[in-house]
Amino acid sequence: MTYDRHFHEPLPPDLRRLFRRRQVRDLKIDLWNAFVDTGLLEINDADVSVLPRLLPLSYHKVIVRTCRDLTELLMRFLSLPQDTLERHLIDTPVTRFLVDELGVLKHRKRRICGSLRYDLAIVGEPCATNPPKLFEINEIGFDGAGRSSLIQSTLFALFPELANRVRCVDTAGAEARNLRRLGRRILRLQYDSYNWEEEVLVARCRQIGVELELVSPALFGLEIDADYPLLKRGRIGLERGQVRVRGDRRPFAGTWMGYSFSLDDYREAAPLFALLTRAQTPQYAPFLTGLFAPKSTLVLLSDAGLRERLLGRARARRLGASILPATLLAGHEAALEAASQDYVIKHVDGMGGEQVFLGIDARRRLARIPKAKRREWVIQERTRLNTIDVDGFASRRRRVIADLGAYVQYDWDGERFSAFEVGGFITRATNRSQKVNVSGGGIQVPVMFDVRR
Repeated sequence: MTYDRHFHEPLPPDLRRLFRRRQVRDLKIDLWNAFVDTGLLEINDADVSVLPRLLPLSYHKVIVRTCRDLTELLMRFLSLPQDTLERHLIDTPVTRFLVDELGVLKHRKRRICGSLRYDLAIVGEPCATNPPKLFEINEIGFDGAGRSSLIQSTLFALFPELANRVRCVDTAGAEARNLRRLGRRILRLQYDSYNWEEEVLVARCRQIGVELELVSPALFGLEIDADYPLLKRGRIGLERGQVRVRGDRRPFAGTWMGYSFSLDDYREAAPLFALLTRAQTPQYAPFLTGLFAPKSTLVLLSDAGLRERLLGRARARRLGASILPATLLAGHEAALEAASQDYVIKHVDGMGGEQVFLGIDARRRLARIPKAKRREWVIQERTRLNTIDVDGFASRRRRVIADLGAYVQYDWDGERFSAFEVGGFITRATNRSQKVNVSGGGIQVPVMFDVRR
């Protein structure tokens, strides 16, 4: 596919010369071999670009400001009085389950500690007056934290001249530091496996004195393959209000879910998840934050009055520049029919891009959605992501559209942040479709900041 009407972000001439001297072809081979040498699980299965996405260092503070405004708005929303929160909350199958079955509001804690990944788009020149636009919010079990850190550090080890020219953020380190705010031993619940970036995260936690224990709950009834030595099976229960793994007498400072949740995932182990919700042991990225996982949150964020109530007039107006207008599909079908090229439709509880449709595909999908179900879909203004040049160790050089994943670590005390950090970045990019999903043929791109801009 070609993307002629998209703003292009070129590498500066001096960096292009630097990569020519290093010989990109050799760097690709060296990166592939360095990844193989790590022995990490399936690390070479997804393509990685040796050419980074390079943004001005001055733009870093623009991204941080946008992410802080977004995160504070979400935290203030979750901290509203229960009746007010429920009045504003848009009903979806997932939010209904979280409130009615897991009791996330009944057992709500003042403190909310965890992490998020915002999927953003830079549209046009990355400068102070052009903040990134929000596509989606990922709140539990998302990928990428260990991934971006290892890609960056490996490239720098192979290409030290690049390290002297740019700045990066260690996402795995930021996650580990935030986990340590809860304590030194964290229970991370997996399904039946883990991936290589979780191996990186476990190792990074160990470096700063945090034990990240990977456990598959016995309730699932799953056997653990020998290829996953870090993962054990355990029976989870409560003892004096604290979460315990049977046979393990040491307390946990927190629990953390290691995978993302569809409604079926929540239903599969509802008793266990209800136990975690009511436990005194804190949850890192608690199920409470699942209330803003649905795409219907994009509709809430489009409400200028709500933004102003939660953030104040000046910050609400500033954040408005990063919000792509969105509303529930029901009642707005005519706009999609008239100009399908200008819109995206998303199922409120969809995951991984599977229920996201653009352009003519959105109009075709509309014809298949029963009228009674159209309140379970969101229509969002479409935008044109910037393009970058990539050169992957499993592909050739090409121009692609690119999103921007921003990882945020937060600790909220009910009124303000005790800690807040935009702890890392990664870009996913493709020239195969309009959706930048790595599983759909995209590529992972390290994000670096140009110290000269």
